[in-house]
Amino acid sequence: MNKTKYPLTSAERRFRWWMWFSFFMYAFGLPFFLIFGRQLAAGLNRFPAMIVHNPPWPPAGMGMEVIFWQVLGVSLMAILALVCLFIARDVRRFGPVILALLAAKLVSTLCYGGFYIADGNGTYLVGALTDGFIFLLTAVLWFMASPGDRYLDRHETRVLTAVGEALLPQGGTLPKGYDEAQERCLIETRRMLAAQIEQDVLMTRIMLRLVDVLPFFLGFSRRFHNLAVPARAAFFERMEACRISLVRIMATGLKLYVVAPFFNVPEGEERAADESA
Repeated sequence: MNKTKYPLTSAERRFRWWMWFSFFMYAFGLPFFLIFGRQLAAGLNRFPAMIVHNPPWPPAGMGMEVIFWQVLGVSLMAILALVCLFIARDVRRFGPVILALLAAKLVSTLCYGGFYIADGNGTYLVGALTDGFIFLLTAVLWFMASPGDRYLDRHETRVLTAVGEALLPQGGTLPKGYDEAQERCLIETRRMLAAQIEQDVLMTRIMLRLVDVLPFFLGFSRRFHNLAVPARAAFFERMEACRISLVRIMATGLKLYVVAPFFNVPEGEERAADESA
């Protein structure tokens, strides 16, 4: 049972449903793979024989060494089942634990894929496609659900604040800068995001993450939010004048999420009044 104070967002509900499904899938897999795991691997290994008369791969092993690694695989499945159970019961409290499952599925996908490239055995391809699909689906659902009712997660909030400090710095044309109205501006930004459809919020989050890594592609050695304020401001000006329309659109969109909240909060109104006076 989820004990969060606020109702779950639609993205959190989808992620929670997937965690319940994953829990039962791994729980069912415990006895199934312990009893039939070797037979399943052998069956997949024999499948090429239906197409190729003499497949180059030897039969799947059935010895002690197979049982040894099979037990370790089943124990990992038990851990993943518990991870999914904890998250399903309380998405907001235990959601970040999903990184353990994602790490396991990423490693298995890369290993299966590497063995398939090296060996060509279709069994490895089945493993890579299966775990790769689980990894991608879980990662996407978690990414969409991770901010909860805040709309932006910590990293995205940090990037947006860095944009605000670059556009409205202390000592600029206004008496005070964005960072002094940061909390109120972020509240107003979340109100703006709350009025949008889920797809638009997702695109805003993706834009923030893209802008943060964009300096690497232009010769900088740091991410956007780690640059000094003057360097950030200069970089943002380059984005606004960039020949690539997508980059200009991102700059305009993020500027909207900074400037509009700044002048909608009382502090922003006072700053505007002082400037006009």
